Amino acid sequence: MFTLSLSLLGLPIAFIIILLMVRKRIPYGFAIIAGAVIIGLFCGFTGSDFLSALYHTLYNWETINLTTIIVGIGILGYAFKETGQIDITINELRKIFGERTLLAALPAAFGMLPIPGGALMSAPIIDPEAKKLGLDAGHKSYLNLWFRHTLLLVFPISSMIIVPASLAGVSVYALIIRLVPLFFISIAVGYVVGLRPIRPTPSPDDSGSLVKAVYGLSPIILVIILNLVFHVPFSIGIIIGIALLFIETKTSLSETGNIIWKGFSPTMAVAMIGIMFFRQILDGSTLAEDLMVLLEGSPLLLLMIGLPMAVSLFTGLAVLSIGTTFPLLLPLSPVSPAVFASILYVSAYTGYLASPLHLCLILTKEYFKCSLYEVYKWFLPSIGVLICYNIIITFLLL
Repeated sequence: MFTLSLSLLGLPIAFIIILLMVRKRIPYGFAIIAGAVIIGLFCGFTGSDFLSALYHTLYNWETINLTTIIVGIGILGYAFKETGQIDITINELRKIFGERTLLAALPAAFGMLPIPGGALMSAPIIDPEAKKLGLDAGHKSYLNLWFRHTLLLVFPISSMIIVPASLAGVSVYALIIRLVPLFFISIAVGYVVGLRPIRPTPSPDDSGSLVKAVYGLSPIILVIILNLVFHVPFSIGIIIGIALLFIETKTSLSETGNIIWKGFSPTMAVAMIGIMFFRQILDGSTLAEDLMVLLEGSPLLLLMIGLPMAVSLFTGLAVLSIGTTFPLLLPLSPVSPAVFASILYVSAYTGYLASPLHLCLILTKEYFKCSLYEVYKWFLPSIGVLICYNIIITFLLL
């Protein structure tokens, strides 16, 4: 019984250390690794056990593949911005849609770029449109934040989708198909709360070109088609997509190398390695079994909804929440891995949206010069709808 208590004691200590390190702005890959080491020590790991876990992390195809994907996504997003390719899509969307719909479409378009704090990119662009419509700062912030993140529920080359699918051992599409209902609910909520109160304006005379908009997104579309139709791994597909983007924009070889160098994120690479190391430590310990014994008879619903949400809420980092709570909770699953992963993902996603440490929220409210209260009075009721949906679905399944 003492051994059981000691191994479980490492869990809250590990999460506290991770939280403190993240708040000190230490890269969360290193924070996750530190948390994993603490758990290992409390579970009685020896030096050779840690070395074995590290070896199986670094020489694991899943680690290499996932790290390549996440780093590649970062380079692709940076390249879209630096080459101006994203501007093609935005300009055509501006022509195709009226001002009201544009306030949703522009943040969503930028939402495809995996850049931390990327809401700051769309805020200056929607600001002139929002001012014409007489929207207050809280309303503008809501539109920019809500529609930027809605696409993350179904976008197959988002790290927030790829990581949980990989950890659950399911395809991204198996996870996405279970998130589609919530995606449409999110759009409906955003429309009712954010768009419907806006008085519509006449459509622009220039109808725009859907073909040009699709062309602007062709590197991303190609990655999805290669994976979905031809079963090309995302890691290879993203490399092909990056190459297509440089070809379309006629980027010189020297500039291509410069963009790839600047778009490469060692922080994200370490984060993916940290997540996989964390999983290796849990897999090599008895923590999951000890937790099951301790929680026998406890409400699983509370853990599924509460734990990922709490970690996201206190850190403002959804990937950190996914990487630490998924390996812990998935062994407790009474349903299929894809269903369980979708529930945990929504929990992490909603906590991430609501977190006062969420970088997009901080930058958006600063840009529009409004208080956190002004943002939350728009934002929290909408997040509450998603939480209620997740609770209902989880309750019905369990």
